[in-house]
Amino acid sequence: MTKRFSVLRFPLFTLLLALFALTGCQSVPPKGLTPEQVAVLKREGFAPTDDGWAFDLSGKVLFGSDLDSLNSQSESIVERIGKALLSVDIQRVRIDGHADASGKAAYNQQLSERRAQSVAKALAGIGMQPQNIQTRGMGSSQPVADNRTAAGRMENRRVSIVVGSE
Repeated sequence: MTKRFSVLRFPLFTLLLALFALTGCQSVPPKGLTPEQVAVLKREGFAPTDDGWAFDLSGKVLFGSDLDSLNSQSESIVERIGKALLSVDIQRVRIDGHADASGKAAYNQQLSERRAQSVAKALAGIGMQPQNIQTRGMGSSQPVADNRTAAGRMENRRVSIVVGSE
C-alpha cells in the first residue's frame, strides 16, 4: 500500500502543479469600453470627459421652462441613443438632470432630478434595466450657457447621459 501511494504521489503532485499554473494563466476580462462601443458612442454624439463618455451639447436633451417631461423629439433622441447603447452591450448609464437659474435653488434641484428620472423612464421603456440607470439632479450648478438670456436658459435646461469608461 505504501509503495502504491509513492507511485501515485508524483503524478498527483504534477497534476496539482499544472492546475495551479493554469489558474494563474486565466485571462482577466478587459476593463473599459471595447473599440466597437467607443465607435457607437462617437457616432451618437458622445464625447470623452473625466467621468467617461457624455452625450455632448450638440445632441443634448432640452426641456421647456419649468417642464420635466420629454417632448416627442427629445423622446426619439433618447430612444435612439438607448437602443444604440444596448446594441453594443452598454448596460449602465448615469443621467444628470440640469436646470436654468430661474427660480429658487431647491426647486431647481428637484426639477433637475425629475428631468433625469424622465430620461431614465424612457431608457427603461426601450429595455435598459432600471437598476442600471443612476440619476442625479444637478440643479442649476453647471450651466453651459448664460442664464441672463432666454437662449442661454434654454440650453441649460438639459439632461446629460453619461457612460462610464470602466
